[in-house]
Amino acid sequence: MARFKPPAQSPVERVRAAHPGASPRVATAPGTWVLIGENVDHFGGVTLAGTASLRAAAAVSPRRDGLLSFTARGPLGQELVAQTPYDDAPAAGLERRWWGLVHTLVQRQVLSRDTAGLDITVESDVPVGAGLGALYAADAAIALALAAGHEDVDTAPFRARLAEVCSHAVASHSSLALLRARHTVALRGGGEGVSVLDYADGSLTQAPHPSRHGVRVFSLAKELGQPYTDQREAIADHRAFIDAACANFGVDSLRQLPDASARVVQWVEARRAAGDETAPAPEAARRWVQFCETETLRSLAAAKALRSRRVNELFTLLNSPSESHGLATPDALVALARERGAVAARPAATGTSEAVIAFVPVREADAFADAMARDFEVVEVLPGEAARVEA
Repeated sequence: MARFKPPAQSPVERVRAAHPGASPRVATAPGTWVLIGENVDHFGGVTLAGTASLRAAAAVSPRRDGLLSFTARGPLGQELVAQTPYDDAPAAGLERRWWGLVHTLVQRQVLSRDTAGLDITVESDVPVGAGLGALYAADAAIALALAAGHEDVDTAPFRARLAEVCSHAVASHSSLALLRARHTVALRGGGEGVSVLDYADGSLTQAPHPSRHGVRVFSLAKELGQPYTDQREAIADHRAFIDAACANFGVDSLRQLPDASARVVQWVEARRAAGDETAPAPEAARRWVQFCETETLRSLAAAKALRSRRVNELFTLLNSPSESHGLATPDALVALARERGAVAARPAATGTSEAVIAFVPVREADAFADAMARDFEVVEVLPGEAARVEA
């Protein structure tokens, strides 16, 4: 185990050197970390997330043989080299995810319908497994590189559209659970703040970064190198249920539905009484809706605490237990981080990561990181910048 150090050479330099095509378009995007609210987007809730200084770089150029060629390398030696016909979807894996991204960009008229083949190269400093959105950073970098020639590429509406395209492509073509906030923050966040995404109205605003309260931020993980997949089916079931409930009540999100938990339970009970064997247990339905409601309130309170500089209130909120949600969480690592000096610690992304995000007073930060690094992988999370096209 160790404290993570990115490669000495920047991902932009590495991707330019590794890309086979001439005069590629290059873009970079940051890793992302979640402060609170990672599982409430389908509900119409609020998610707080920030960018990390670690970045992924993508280089793209056209090819004429009808192939999509992918080469991707991570900071821990992982490598993907794959080619697939432009018109034939790969069965699975990253090549399927990025094949879907290319085709979704074409379908949404971001990328020309004349596209027949591409060389796509990715070099990343964001370690997979740290809860820092390594794959999302690569998605955003690829999409921005492919859209680099668009006249509105740096405008907020276009970036919002590009983030939605990325998330739709991942939802349609990846087996991993989706956290839409990561694409949005990678493409539209950045700077010294934390992005506050309200899925009830689609707004994105900024709040001060927790580091202004005298802490450094660390990701802690048992191991790095592999995405966490154990909870993907449970998350898919929860989100499918929320979507079905929204469709039944004719609302865009359950957050718009008054007395949502009671009404959803009544709906589920009616389905079960009618013999619908696919309906969840009423108590399970109540538990998930109540979790979304209370987690949204905690997210709103955290944003308010950041903006009003009520540091003790913020860390209390981050340390407070969530409502029951049925997803596994790294509770032992959270407790250990607090025991060793973190003023707050919580799962990096419940259900999609086993990592933990810890907030440690500046004076104790190095000693804390060194102690944790004896048993865990430690990555410092420094503020980053939004995705950009590289000159």
